Amino acid sequence: MTLADGRPRRPAPQTTQALDLVLATVSVIARDGLRGLTTGAVAREAGVSDEAVLRSAGSTDALLDAALRYALDKSASVFADIAAGSSLDHFVEHLTDLVARDPDLQVFQYELMLESRRTPRLDPHVKLLYATYIEATSQALTRLGITADEDLTLLVYSAIEGFIMHQLIAKDRPATERAIERLRRILSSAR
Repeated sequence: MTLADGRPRRPAPQTTQALDLVLATVSVIARDGLRGLTTGAVAREAGVSDEAVLRSAGSTDALLDAALRYALDKSASVFADIAAGSSLDHFVEHLTDLVARDPDLQVFQYELMLESRRTPRLDPHVKLLYATYIEATSQALTRLGITADEDLTLLVYSAIEGFIMHQLIAKDRPATERAIERLRRILSSAR
């Protein structure tokens, strides 16, 4: 897979400091939005100096790229874990865990999506994020024995996005779980 600008996608950061900076970037954006992303904010969040951030990452654009790669890798592995159980019950029970495990990662992605409306240079990143999720949803449905065309895949993906947003905003996991259970029953008839 490549980034939207055609560069090959590199794996998520491997060093502890690089990972700390990526996690700090995700946290800063989740808390303050993309406009709050500065090397100073990331440095404070990571507990390092501004110079260490600049030496390691070089710029806020590089931090954002690394955080996006991390989000894509992390989210793809979550979808793979969900689908690995090869049952709709497994699929349902793990969706709410997605938000509970790392709400900042989900908020980071929504912030990036919303900011892309005002910042055109982010649009390719958001399109890549969406394409990754659509593909992962399609693969998960296939592993679950559901023949999913583009429309069904988009429907399921959109429902999942809605469930995630509901859980983030309403903080009502039981309601989210009930709605996901309804989706599970609908999907079981699509086999």
